[in-house]
Amino acid sequence: MNLRISGPTPLPPRVRAALSTDMISHRSTAFRDIVAEVLAGLTPVFGDPATILPFTCSGTGGLEAAVVNTVRPGQRVVVVSIGYFGTRMAEIARMAGLDIEVIEVPWGQAADPGELQAVLRRLRDVAAVLVTHNETSTGVLNPLPELCRVVRESSDALLIVDVVSSVGATPVRMRDWGIDVAVGVSQKALMSPPGLALLGVSSRALTAAAANPARRYYFDFTAMARAVEENTTTYTPAIPVFHALQTALRMISVEGWDRVLARHQRLSEQCRSGLADLGLAFAADQPYASPTVTSFFVPADMRASDVRERMAVEHKVQVASGRAKWKDSVLRIGHMGYVNENDVAHVLAALGAVLDRAGGSS
Repeated sequence: MNLRISGPTPLPPRVRAALSTDMISHRSTAFRDIVAEVLAGLTPVFGDPATILPFTCSGTGGLEAAVVNTVRPGQRVVVVSIGYFGTRMAEIARMAGLDIEVIEVPWGQAADPGELQAVLRRLRDVAAVLVTHNETSTGVLNPLPELCRVVRESSDALLIVDVVSSVGATPVRMRDWGIDVAVGVSQKALMSPPGLALLGVSSRALTAAAANPARRYYFDFTAMARAVEENTTTYTPAIPVFHALQTALRMISVEGWDRVLARHQRLSEQCRSGLADLGLAFAADQPYASPTVTSFFVPADMRASDVRERMAVEHKVQVASGRAKWKDSVLRIGHMGYVNENDVAHVLAALGAVLDRAGGSS
């Protein structure tokens, strides 16, 4: 099956082999060596944060950890939502007892730095700003450097960024851009299985977490930061995922980060060019098209679920359905991680064949 959803993504054979490594103690020297190598490999990917905290959980767990550690109940936060996962961040903040101000951006569009600046100037007591870098529900890549600049120039707020589907495929420069927490995962562009939320954390965020009286046990930044200093984790981690990520990062290093980023951009352009040739309309505003996920509307007389099913059954290609209000009208093609031109060409050929048989391409 050519798995081209928005994550998890296919595993290279070497990474699959690493998953079969014999189990070891998570308190052993051997495991500490793996943790040290993995965190060192991730540091440039995240743009030189003060530390990287690896929690065994999903990306959603990582986002909740970011919120409950750095912001106290009752404090005000601004959530910039450009789609389904921006809404999820707002729900996490609301569940944490925060006073939230949501900037709702129409689906398919990127956030406007000017609008964020106006909100921050109006609200002087903002403790944190929450932003999605790459919104997989719509295929939009936010102008993160510009948004970060606005936050840094207009407030003292902490900046928490969901980089789940961007880190490893497009630049994330935490230190240069002033990001305080960047929440990534193992199973997208980093070519590893699900299991680890990888949080790049600034010194400011660590200070805020240490001073935060809100209780947390498992998701505690201070405890995990102490553990990481000793190249371990607070509790039993997903050891096989560490083995896999170690191998994946070695592969990425051999390819070279500049070439990895260029490959993702090239494959995104290939995908969008092929969809345009099929006469399909993009769901995302193209100046802000994602390098990892491309979303498009199926023909009006077809159901997205039917197209998706036929691609899987007839052509062994699996793409992702739309989210929420776009569930019946949008499909999404993932092109991140372990992927090349032939994989994308296969998706486009399968889609074209399904549309031709249904009389849906123009």
